[in-house]
Amino acid sequence: MSITNKLAAIAMLGAALGATACQGDFLTGGELSNDPNRPTVASNDQLFVGNQETLWAYWGSDPARVTGVYAQQFTGLANQYGALGATYSQDATTTNGTNAALYTGGGLVDIVKLQKAVAAAHDSVYLGIARIVEGALMGTGADLFGDLVYKQALSGTPNPKLDDQMSVYDSVQTVLSAGISNLAATGPTNIGPGAADLVYGGDATQWATMAHTLKARFFMHTAEVRGTAAYQSALNEAKLGITSDAGNYFGAFTQGNLPTEANFYYQFHGPAGRGGDLGGGVFLDSLLKARNDPRDAQYFSHTSTGAVNWLSATRNAPDFQQPFVTYDENTLIWAEAAYRTGDPGTALAKLNEERANHGLSAEVVAGQALLNEILTEKYIVDFQLGEEAWNDYKRTCTPNIAPPAPGLVIPGRMYYDSGEENTNTNVPAPGVGINNLRPPNDPVNATSDGTGAACKAGA
Repeated sequence: MSITNKLAAIAMLGAALGATACQGDFLTGGELSNDPNRPTVASNDQLFVGNQETLWAYWGSDPARVTGVYAQQFTGLANQYGALGATYSQDATTTNGTNAALYTGGGLVDIVKLQKAVAAAHDSVYLGIARIVEGALMGTGADLFGDLVYKQALSGTPNPKLDDQMSVYDSVQTVLSAGISNLAATGPTNIGPGAADLVYGGDATQWATMAHTLKARFFMHTAEVRGTAAYQSALNEAKLGITSDAGNYFGAFTQGNLPTEANFYYQFHGPAGRGGDLGGGVFLDSLLKARNDPRDAQYFSHTSTGAVNWLSATRNAPDFQQPFVTYDENTLIWAEAAYRTGDPGTALAKLNEERANHGLSAEVVAGQALLNEILTEKYIVDFQLGEEAWNDYKRTCTPNIAPPAPGLVIPGRMYYDSGEENTNTNVPAPGVGINNLRPPNDPVNATSDGTGAACKAGA
């Protein structure tokens, strides 16, 4: 059966990825369960909590770990991650279930169900937030898989067609813009999710600025193909995006009901996890040390000899509020997009604004050295920011990462789930046609954008 016929028999994304999604008390208590006078609202709020969990899992669970190994921000040590780190070994079972979970429980099917319900209740604010979650999820799906079932995803069509990756990004931009427009609604029915929104508490202004940063992010993901126009669009959106750390979008993880409500990295590496499979990134650690960057200690723990070990105690804590869309990201998108569109003065100012946010001294650089510094700084702040370090690397070959063995190329996408190949005739076998490891938005980089040197990993 195809994706559209699986919806009644699937688990939550965290189970599909091998890391439990936040459950337990997130789904019970307060108005989520105990208000018999508002059963429709309660049901909507439960759907929305599940939507949030799914989005956090895409940005903080197995897809983020796998791409973190590819970008050398983590080191694969054993089992699946050892093979990923040593040879970039990947097949259709590497993150089996990840593609299907875009659509199933907590994914698109529940997002659309929520959208219909809140639209019927004339709650445009809630509808706008649900649309932004849809854009965030499906844009991330396009990042991971390239071409994607989207327009026919919930149509009931047998063997739904895959939309071209670039058209998926266009659709994502449309739904994000619609969501932003919805957020401007006023009136007594536009109450939004309130406390069911575990990050912003239903604040429409914060959702709007976060959505503009997401739009900037996804425009950047098309820029290797679309060039200056995409950079200009990203610049326009970044100017409307997150303006301080107070606006960061994060995973609202807690120490309650351990481990199921905990940060996904704690779940993976904690007492019941697989701590021997994954370690801190040697490349990123060395880069931070070479730059005398205080974020090395903020990001990583180290052995007695100074070698990188795992995350710092702060970041490995079960209740660490993992950032996923941030002021730092928005500021550096602004910096790069300004540089790419011919405004190096603003590019330098925005780079130094981000550096000041971390107590770092201002840079005095120009030309390609300025671009290299922006891209390197972006690689550093991308740490654990979903799949962004990998996305930026594919687009720019910066930093110019050396593969673990000669001839290896860092994968540019993940294979579709093996179940999709077996049930949807439009999904080819791994390595065939669109199911290869280079998506449409990632043509070969002969050189690094940052330094101009030959791209070591051919990506």
